[in-house]
Amino acid sequence: VVDDGSTDDTRSILQEFGGQISVIYQSNQGRSAARNNGVMNAKGRLIAFLDSDDVWMHDKLDKQVDMLFDKSDVGLIHTFSDVIDSSGIFIPHESKLRQKLHTQSVKKGYSYESLSENCVMFLSTVMVRRDCWDDVGPMDITIPAFEDWDWYMRLSRKYNVGVIPEILVHFRLHESNTSQKEFFQGRILTCEKHLKWLNEQTAGNENVLNVRRNFYLQLAGAYYVHNDSLQVGLYMRKAIEIDRNVVFNLYNLRYILTMLFSDRVSNTLRQLKRLVIKLMIRNR
Repeated sequence: VVDDGSTDDTRSILQEFGGQISVIYQSNQGRSAARNNGVMNAKGRLIAFLDSDDVWMHDKLDKQVDMLFDKSDVGLIHTFSDVIDSSGIFIPHESKLRQKLHTQSVKKGYSYESLSENCVMFLSTVMVRRDCWDDVGPMDITIPAFEDWDWYMRLSRKYNVGVIPEILVHFRLHESNTSQKEFFQGRILTCEKHLKWLNEQTAGNENVLNVRRNFYLQLAGAYYVHNDSLQVGLYMRKAIEIDRNVVFNLYNLRYILTMLFSDRVSNTLRQLKRLVIKLMIRNR
């Protein structure tokens, strides 16, 4: 257990376990530093992560260990998860949406190209071989959010990613989850980091172009949420230069409309979307 400078009663609770667990106390340095510290002090050949607010099912680790021993070509394996609230109560609509996203991800696979487009993988569901972690390197402590996305993509460039399509983790949704500001900053930093890496690769490689297109669309999405229409237009145009077919993807329609019309029109579209979502949730 890594206590990242907690200010509640975590220390006293951990002391109740005595020598049954190993505890590392550190000043508050952020979750990536805590995870890196935990792995550095771990002694096993397999590493599994559990954030303090999430819950593993009793057979989660057993199933992952069995699959990693059966599939020597897989470096990381994750599972499906559902969503609970701060009291541990199942949230049906959030969990249903997550299962849909999980299923779509399995169909697309977990290559570098696929993960750059969409990553539905949560760290509390992950188990990774220690030698793979050492090869890929630690999590980037300069990225405030999406640091796990960055790490998954770095791993996928070298190793296969496996999945157990079963709900073996409860993800807890609460007010203390990552802020929208951190999500925005992390998404931008992760995209820029990988675009820089891509610039060092073979320019004419189709896979490199597709991944670059995906990161431009990710940046357009980040700036769309951040209400920056100029940046949305900039990165949408970059994506179109690589692949004109992105204009036919309905998901990108909002970025295209933002690129073509004023901020007032774009904000109206966002408000309509939020209204529709509220009505859908209310009618369930």
